[in-house]
Amino acid sequence: MPADRTLGYDEDGAPCYCAFRFILTALKSDDGEMFYEAPDHNEALTAWRLRDKRWLIYREVVADFEQGVVQGFFSFSNAMPR
Repeated sequence: MPADRTLGYDEDGAPCYCAFRFILTALKSDDGEMFYEAPDHNEALTAWRLRDKRWLIYREVVADFEQGVVQGFFSFSNAMPR
């Protein structure tokens, strides 16, 4: 599963930025004999710590690669995403 994570810190050493993404793959077949690995699900998240200590989170999900449908949404959290 390809994945990565990035953390950013302010001048006091406290986390202030967080980003991660991952791709899940599945075995697919065109003809029932030859199988290949193809993306099946993708998720990416970017979060920023606000001045009031809450986190603003933007999440993007691709649940259907064949249709190319991307769903993105914002949310708030009292804790850094894990």
